[in-house]
Amino acid sequence: MMNSLVIADLFLLLFLGLADNQMIAALLPALVKSFGISLSTAGRAVVVYSLAAGVAAFVTGPLSDRYGRRRFLLMGVVLFALASFGSAHSRTFPQFILARTLTGLAAGALSTCSITYAADWFPYNVRGRAIGLISASYFAAPILGVPIAAQLASHFGWRSAFLFFAVLAIVVAIASLRLPREAKVRSPKSPVRSPELEIRNPESEANTSQVRSPASADGSKFGAALLAFRSFLTRRDTAAALVIAFLVSGGLVGFLTYIGAWLNGRFGLSTGAIGYVFMLGGAVAVGSAHLGGMVSDRWGKRTVSMGSNLILALSVAAVPFLPWGIGLLCVFALASLGAAFRQGPLTALMTEMVPAAQRGSFIALRNISSQLGIGATAYAGGVLFQKSGYAAVTSLCAAMTLLVVILLATHIVEPGDVAWPSRP
Repeated sequence: MMNSLVIADLFLLLFLGLADNQMIAALLPALVKSFGISLSTAGRAVVVYSLAAGVAAFVTGPLSDRYGRRRFLLMGVVLFALASFGSAHSRTFPQFILARTLTGLAAGALSTCSITYAADWFPYNVRGRAIGLISASYFAAPILGVPIAAQLASHFGWRSAFLFFAVLAIVVAIASLRLPREAKVRSPKSPVRSPELEIRNPESEANTSQVRSPASADGSKFGAALLAFRSFLTRRDTAAALVIAFLVSGGLVGFLTYIGAWLNGRFGLSTGAIGYVFMLGGAVAVGSAHLGGMVSDRWGKRTVSMGSNLILALSVAAVPFLPWGIGLLCVFALASLGAAFRQGPLTALMTEMVPAAQRGSFIALRNISSQLGIGATAYAGGVLFQKSGYAAVTSLCAAMTLLVVILLATHIVEPGDVAWPSRP
């Protein structure tokens, strides 16, 4: 029962930030009209949100290692509710930008700490299933949250969409009070060792001196965090994991960003029809994310991640060469299946690459790498789409996804199972 509560609450916390961010695309025309600004000016709301989320991840990741994830989840969801109310009641665009910046800070904290909380709470041998369920929110956001927000905006104005998420955040905040308190993680410099602080990745054993939370001579917590970040960049396996995060997010977002324009230009599909295509993919992804986690707990996170990325790469590469019809929809659904199947096992695998006392810092750096991958691939994809068409975009995204398979095979080791301390 307690595990179900944790999964449900973390799912909703992650869902809040994802759906709130993605709905902006649907609300941009209304924002342009309401504030009397250009579309490019309105797009700054997305930029400040992403920058704020990156800053929040950078700050809250290391702090959560020291003070616990739960308090940052609670503070994040409360800030999210207040900032959403602020967005709904903004009378000028600068006020709206300020509110969106605060929302981005909250979402960055929620994204980082929800994954690390799950990794702390669930033993590695069942973590794929748990994180698979939680990460289904990545795919539920576009098929549930965004349509709801769009319908509210259509009938009651764009402010109602932000009010909806503010009220939902209050409900989630109340529910989050029932999240169990984490067992205190011992500092890695302590002479007493616990299973939670062991490095389960065999490759990491040789790097123990780099992995431990460094205690700087002057007691600087920020300096210790920077040294931890440096250790992640210099270790062969964790550096590869950060590259994988860049490739995974960039490859998928690049593929999805321009498929709508391709479907419209190639087959003349309307916006509504394109929406149904995305809903099909989202439904397949939500339904299979849990299954991917369950399979990975039995067959290995690394193995399932490699297979899922291979399926995704082949599907992405094939899409632009298919005619409109059931075949294209099936391949798109297969791509969604591959993307969903890898989410739980890949995230679970990455959370086990560092000690629990540095997990927040590492996930924060992973999230930042993911955002960089999204930005870089979206930009490169736009250039390729204009010059060479959608096939050039999918070729890039498929190559990035295949590189993930190679890095998993050559740089990442499946951690061994260890005894896990009882939960409070």
